[in-house]
Amino acid sequence: MGAVMALPTAAGGTHHILPAQAFELGPTTVAGGIPGFMVLDNVWYRDRTFFYLENEDAGEPVPSPDHLLTRSGSGSGTKDFERIQWAQSAVTRHRRDEERSLGTDNTTILHGTTLFFNDGYDNKWSGYKWLYHMVAEALLGSLAVLSSVEPLPNDFALRAAAGEWASSPDRLAGGESEGLPDRLIVAWDQLWDARYGLPRTVAESVFGDDNLIEPDEWRDMSGDGWVYFERILLLDRSVSHRFNPLAQKWLKMALDAYQLAPSPDFFTPLRRALLSFYNIPSLTRPSPGMSVNFKRPKIVYVERQSTERRFEEQVHEDLVKRLERLERMGEAKVGLAVLEGMEKREQFRLFADADIILGIHGNGLTHELWMPSGGIMIEILPPDDFHYDYAPVSMALGHEHLIWQNDRLFPRDMWLPQNTGNGSLIHDGSSIP
Repeated sequence: MGAVMALPTAAGGTHHILPAQAFELGPTTVAGGIPGFMVLDNVWYRDRTFFYLENEDAGEPVPSPDHLLTRSGSGSGTKDFERIQWAQSAVTRHRRDEERSLGTDNTTILHGTTLFFNDGYDNKWSGYKWLYHMVAEALLGSLAVLSSVEPLPNDFALRAAAGEWASSPDRLAGGESEGLPDRLIVAWDQLWDARYGLPRTVAESVFGDDNLIEPDEWRDMSGDGWVYFERILLLDRSVSHRFNPLAQKWLKMALDAYQLAPSPDFFTPLRRALLSFYNIPSLTRPSPGMSVNFKRPKIVYVERQSTERRFEEQVHEDLVKRLERLERMGEAKVGLAVLEGMEKREQFRLFADADIILGIHGNGLTHELWMPSGGIMIEILPPDDFHYDYAPVSMALGHEHLIWQNDRLFPRDMWLPQNTGNGSLIHDGSSIP
């Protein structure tokens, strides 16, 4: 059984017993990221508390816990984020036999990269049940941040070889997805997939059942022992809103995260993974604005006429007639997406080779995630109403985003918070002329 070590807290006084692996694997370091999307290496967890092993000799600044996670004062959620001195641990590696009870048998090693979604404790709103908030914000933002961080070296086994604890396969957990995080932990939100099941569909197709860890499984995994994260991205919507300038300006958690991606290619591995899971070809556009199939463009119209957010009926009928005329003339291929009546695979397939997506502002436009980069999104908004939801997603994915309002384009220089106007129009059932 592995040894344990007692580590003084950074403030001094209180001591914690951690597995000796904490010394062998090194101190915690900040790999990158921004508040609400912070990426840390070598992090330990026990009893709803994260432990940051601080190497004072390195002189690196330690992030404030408030910039990392929202801490809960109840029986659910993350309780604390503690700093512990690492450099002084060498002399405490060999302790009394009775201290060995916190050794290998109670340690779960999560190698690779883990996404830890911290929202939704105490039934607080997380947005995870919506495809837009879960995938286009939380997942897309996380991948954008990770694309800006140096990848982990492929030497975990070598670094762990010093301890026999690494050789036990049932203590190691991880995925094999190239270019993607190894696992997703939805730690607290029991209702994260309560609407239509699309967030779960995406998560399961990308991470698989074994590497999608939901609240009950996380409670069981972390309830009576230590958990080690080789690399962890701590996602927290409230933290992002409190500290990131674009998130504060627009009340959109991932805007600052999108800015970190070096190119739209960062999302390609997830798109390919989902489409491959459903045996749908993953296509590449020859250049931005060109048709995927080198022939006529494919237009997908996201129809919402059975919802409260819809066109006036005559407007809808005229639009459908014009699209059908384009198809008859051989100038375009048209797909009509009535999403509430479609199987999930058919939804993904319809958008996987789209060139232009057209529709009223709404969650269905999130399917632009599956359109090959370089497409065109045309979002339609009611008069005197502006929302900055899908435009930044389009830009992150390399799509051109156009907003149509009052029978004309809504110019980009008007995309400002003060122009949101009467935001209730998108929700009150008013038909769009």
